[in-house]
Amino acid sequence: MLECPYSSGCDDGLARSLGTLANLLCEVKCNVNDIQHEWTDLQKVMSGIPVPQNLMNSDDVIVSQTSLHKMSMELGQLKLLLPKLLSQTLLASTKKLTLLEEESEKRKKESDQLKGEVVHWKNQLATAVAHVQKEKAVQLELQVSIKDLTDQLSQQSEFSFSLGSVCCTLLWRLSRQEDCVQILVSGSKSAEFLALVSSSVDSYLNTYMDDQWPDQSSDEAAFILALCGTVTNIAASALGREHLASSLQGQAVVDTFIAFIKKAPLGNSANMKSLMLMFLYNISINQKGVKYLCSKPGLIPIMCWHIKEESDTECRVNTLRVLHSLTSDEVSVRIMHELKEN
Repeated sequence: MLECPYSSGCDDGLARSLGTLANLLCEVKCNVNDIQHEWTDLQKVMSGIPVPQNLMNSDDVIVSQTSLHKMSMELGQLKLLLPKLLSQTLLASTKKLTLLEEESEKRKKESDQLKGEVVHWKNQLATAVAHVQKEKAVQLELQVSIKDLTDQLSQQSEFSFSLGSVCCTLLWRLSRQEDCVQILVSGSKSAEFLALVSSSVDSYLNTYMDDQWPDQSSDEAAFILALCGTVTNIAASALGREHLASSLQGQAVVDTFIAFIKKAPLGNSANMKSLMLMFLYNISINQKGVKYLCSKPGLIPIMCWHIKEESDTECRVNTLRVLHSLTSDEVSVRIMHELKEN
């Protein structure tokens, strides 16, 4: 008897299918039992019978039917009111957001403007600092130049005073001779020389009147002393007295010497004052000279003050000689009255 070659394979497939079907039937049966149990529990909840705790999960909450109905109604009201509330809140928030955006934009513009101003002023500061540094450099150079020029001027002044002291000392000695005085008076530089005497003595007085009086051995003091001695020798001759009393430059020398006697410190300038008093005495011998001296209203009080305050004997004697000359040769009522008052 012949067997079918495929009979064995068909039996195996059928067996497997039957096994799978049996498993599915068991699973369906279990699911049906679970559904029945859940339905029973639900019926118990709906009927108010407590559910055993072992049948509840930890997150489950038991809610009554009344509460559930109330919650359903509240949920419906919230569904109706929520859009309105959200619309109003959203509108207010939108407006506020718009205002905040505008304010933010405004602040940003102001910040940008301030940043621009900061950059501008930083540039201005840098320019100013550079300018100041440049000015400081220029000022430093100028200070150095001024110091150099001051040193040069001081050296030139010292040299000029030294040279002037030597030349005027020689001229002072030469002016003792009558023929030399005639040359000085008749020369073309006579007026310039007298103007030099006035300006030099006046400058010397203004420079040191409120400062420490220079030493009499200095070149500057020797230069002024030689000028005073030269014009005093010129006034010692008749020709020189006439020239000095007649010329404006000579009268200017008289005024300068009177001012020097009044303002120069006592004691320190005795040698110069003595020569100036001798000069005034020589001028008073001349008729024009004494008339010019008498026209000076403050001369007598100055002479009286000087003879009282001056400690140098030679100066006091020369002051007396001037007063004697003014009051003996040409008597003036005004001079005598001033002399009595002082």
